[in-house]
Amino acid sequence: MSEVDTTEEEGKDRLFVSALARGLSVLAAFRPGEGALSNLALAQRTGLPKSTVSRLTYTLTRLGYLSQDEITGFYRLGISALTLGSAVLASYDIRQLAAPLMREFALDHTVSVSLAVRDGTDMVYLETCRSQARVSVQLTVGSRVPVATTAIGRAYYAGLAEPERRRLEGELAQRYGTRWAELSAKLDEAVAEYRRQGYSASFGEYEPDVMAVGVHLPSPAPGQPPMSLNASGPAFVFDAATMRERIAPALQALRERLIPSR
Repeated sequence: MSEVDTTEEEGKDRLFVSALARGLSVLAAFRPGEGALSNLALAQRTGLPKSTVSRLTYTLTRLGYLSQDEITGFYRLGISALTLGSAVLASYDIRQLAAPLMREFALDHTVSVSLAVRDGTDMVYLETCRSQARVSVQLTVGSRVPVATTAIGRAYYAGLAEPERRRLEGELAQRYGTRWAELSAKLDEAVAEYRRQGYSASFGEYEPDVMAVGVHLPSPAPGQPPMSLNASGPAFVFDAATMRERIAPALQALRERLIPSR
């Protein structure tokens, strides 16, 4: 959330604590798989003044949510952030059931398979398993991918009830601006495809060299949100026909093992 966003939110809601939101935006600026970040890089990512970021990183370091490299002065997420993340993952009981079945699926079909939940206009990976093939899709727990252009996001979107889909569309329209008309049409196609075939697809749209199919998972337990599941592989190994004829039916069967049709 940028500084403009926090200011607007504070104006709308007197209970909104903008200082807390700014601190959380600094934590959210870190991405899986990258190194430490400077105050300048964090300022650029959050839209906050560098002086504000400096105070926030100092406070977050004192609290253990960031750690600072003694040589470079750059920051990375600290142990307290890991503790929070572990608590979040532990709250999703379906991961315990899904993980061994996903590992089996990945090995049997030589693909990567992932379970994700929505956060805003992105899907966040809760669990991911890769095959032992030399080349596979390199995404990990905590990775974020967009709802609008990925198989896992489109499957989530397609499985939502109409009122929930409309609310999500408002967020997507705000994110994509002038691109929204084109992406909205693509999502309409994805919903129609999902109703016909029971899965969504994204063949080279999010990343040119990645082929993926996805299925929607309804809420696995009371109080938990709906999720989605995908299978993906490199385009030089898997063509569209293989994904549709072999991988998609297997993924549908995996979904049925996780959450049997009611």
